Amino acid sequence: MADLRSNAIVLVIPSLLLVTVTAALGFVFFRLPEDWQRWSAVGAAACIILVGFVLPLTAWLSRRYTVTTRRTILRDGLVRRSRREILHAKVVEVRLERHPGQALAGSGHVILDLGQGGQAVLRGVRSPRLVQEALTDLVEAQREESARRRSGDTGYLR
Repeated sequence: MADLRSNAIVLVIPSLLLVTVTAALGFVFFRLPEDWQRWSAVGAAACIILVGFVLPLTAWLSRRYTVTTRRTILRDGLVRRSRREILHAKVVEVRLERHPGQALAGSGHVILDLGQGGQAVLRGVRSPRLVQEALTDLVEAQREESARRRSGDTGYLR
């Protein structure tokens, strides 16, 4: 079993924003002459930090993937949780998609094609080529096991 998350590289820009806004607030706070201006600056900084740092961090923390020998489980959400299980026997194709930024960061999207237009996406996983190869091997092993069961072969000598 393997537990996966999206690559934490997506938190670099929000973290830089947090540091920049906090430093700017510290610089400006005591230079403003009026109390209402200071509290307005604090409120604006809080809104920017909420939207620019807390929401991306929450989104990153809320997404997890678990790969077992028989299925891949996609979990998403902190408040409204969703869980999706994809049986490896149902997977038609395992694809990898990366844009140049992801290639530099060592991440990418692994897509499980379920046929008939259905798909499940493991977004921004680290070492996506390794994940793709492992999933391909698991899907193939599951197909072979299903074929063996259908033919009545238990794999034991009689």
